[in-house]
Amino acid sequence: MAKILLLANLNCDHVLLLDEPLRAGGRLRYRDQGRRLGGGAANTGVGLLWAGHEVAIASRVGRDDTGDWLCQQARELGLDIEHVEQFDGETGELLVLVDSQGERTILRQARRPALPGRLPEGPVDCLYANLDGAEAASYMAAMAEHSLVVGQYPKGGRWPRPCQVLIASATDLARQQDLWCHARELAGERLQWLVVTHGEQGAEAFSAGRHIRVPARPVSVVDATGAGDAFAGGLIHALVSGQDMRLALAQAGQWAACTLSSTTSIPSEQLKIYLRCAG
Repeated sequence: MAKILLLANLNCDHVLLLDEPLRAGGRLRYRDQGRRLGGGAANTGVGLLWAGHEVAIASRVGRDDTGDWLCQQARELGLDIEHVEQFDGETGELLVLVDSQGERTILRQARRPALPGRLPEGPVDCLYANLDGAEAASYMAAMAEHSLVVGQYPKGGRWPRPCQVLIASATDLARQQDLWCHARELAGERLQWLVVTHGEQGAEAFSAGRHIRVPARPVSVVDATGAGDAFAGGLIHALVSGQDMRLALAQAGQWAACTLSSTTSIPSEQLKIYLRCAG
């Protein structure tokens, strides 16, 4: 069992199922699926719990009914919410539009990213940082002194992300010519791997001297929400379990496939079955 800390959002997702692909100026019918637990903290954390790890969340939610509901849901799943801070204000919902092909569009209320006021400073087996804003950088750098730090690529590449492993989508990096040099600029000299996801084309990883590519597992997409978070969870599980990067990419792809083929953003029973068979 590894001790894992997730610096990530805990969200209330309000899901609308569309009867056809989203398009500008269209008139679309939808089915209201109500709210569900979401965000990187839950979508990544639940799978890691099922894989046998101790998982704590560092996040912020409002001091309102929605914030209370999120904390209750996370606690009931087994996530450690000691470092979930409730601020005075509304939590808000994310509108998640899922079209007939399983692709999703997310509408989020504008809110300034902020770190919880009280963050653990002791060593963990892995800190996973998936939070926008510049504030996370100094905490990631401090934790990287004694812990494995895995970071998600910051929106627009705007903020430093000191870490040993940086995860990005190919879309994130579309304008970059030298991917490794760009990643080093964001992550610093401790960077060991840049992991790039390509959706249905699989994923690849770059280091200073290596390049590994692993194809995606074929899957019928039901809902793409949370697939990137699940990929990160599988990657972290493999790395803290001592697997090499090629096996870690394959593991991450399997976790993502389990999420793509389900109607939830947090891991589905398919991942639990996979972990039981793999274990």
